Amino acid sequence: LAATLLAHRGGSADAGAVHDALRRAVQLGGPDSDVLPPLVDGVGRLGVRAAAPALRHVYRETASSALRGRAALALETADPSFPTGLAVECLWDCEEDTREVAARAATSGDARVADRLRRLAADPAERDGVQTAVRGRLAGA
Repeated sequence: LAATLLAHRGGSADAGAVHDALRRAVQLGGPDSDVLPPLVDGVGRLGVRAAAPALRHVYRETASSALRGRAALALETADPSFPTGLAVECLWDCEEDTREVAARAATSGDARVADRLRRLAADPAERDGVQTAVRGRLAGA
């Protein structure tokens, strides 16, 4: 409970405690633990780079598409390798929010990314937030 409060309201001095709680939650409850969502959000909000390995594990192993999206959002701020790594994979995620994060972050130097961004831009069924992020990336390319 205390770690959840720190995840929501804590400052940079609390980053280590939130990170420790995230690691414990993954170790004890696995990648689908009920306590993970606020901790994942917290390490992302606090930009805890040391949490990147745990976040990548949660992203890859969780059965929850919603938690996978939260992990992607946290990785955007916590993992310097995200734009060239998981962000590329996230462009094909089933959740629109996750694709939106990826559309903002994925490196544009990768041919797969450029092709996927063009496909997302041309998809009339794609959500507005994804379309906006994609168009912004394509306009800057």
